[in-house]
Amino acid sequence: MPLVATLVCAALLAAAPAPGEARPGDQTDDIDKAGEPAGGAAVSPVELIPRLELRQVYTRLSGGVSIHDSILESDIEFLRRLLLRYQIPARLMETPAGQVSGLGDIQLGLVAILGSTPRFVGGLLGGAVLNTATQPKLGAGRPQLMAGLGVAYKPYRWWLAYAVAQQQFTVGDAGSGRPDVDQLSVDAGSILFGRQFNWLKLDLMPTVDFPNGAVDRLYGTSEAGVLVIGRVGLFMRAGTQLAGARLIDFNLAAGVRYLFRLETGKAGVKGAAEW
Repeated sequence: MPLVATLVCAALLAAAPAPGEARPGDQTDDIDKAGEPAGGAAVSPVELIPRLELRQVYTRLSGGVSIHDSILESDIEFLRRLLLRYQIPARLMETPAGQVSGLGDIQLGLVAILGSTPRFVGGLLGGAVLNTATQPKLGAGRPQLMAGLGVAYKPYRWWLAYAVAQQQFTVGDAGSGRPDVDQLSVDAGSILFGRQFNWLKLDLMPTVDFPNGAVDRLYGTSEAGVLVIGRVGLFMRAGTQLAGARLIDFNLAAGVRYLFRLETGKAGVKGAAEW
């Protein structure tokens, strides 16, 4: 799990269950598939579902530095095909020289669905890291832009596979003294859905940093979650660096997630997705 944020694609597209049968994972996702318009036009019926999330993250870096983040993340929906996501971190950094606390860099993300079928979805990702940290050590020190794409495929009702590729790079403020960021990251993962509105997510995330010559790293994360009350879910996440020049020892996270709606479609083929 790199320090720079990566929007993770986790889409769910599957045929609806038989009448009266609960489909695993129906209520754990962020996109659902509505019924075809009354006119019968052959248009993509996927719609984005915004969410609100609050999570606590602890990251242990090599060299005795640790970071405690309280992150508020929220979505704003446009035209049911675009989703603007922003997150605001409150950060406490502990170093051998002492503690530093304050607000970190605000991050913005944009998800645009390009097309979908009953079992496949593809979209574009974009975003920015704003230089808004209240203390220099709590942020990157320079604005960054992100661009990428993601695809997901669900061959079975209980299994979803997805992949996201993203480029992140610095822009402007060359005189700030902070190093350039030029990182290519890939997230390849799977989600297994249970019968009681729970899920298990596994990710492998290779990254390549280019400014100082190609530096390869490999991260791994796992997440377990469950929908507990209505549209409210709880989740826990853990990860570590598996290979490459050491940067992160481990990462732990826990949080609560609220979906603004579950589904608006008619009975029939439907689905959902999380980016």
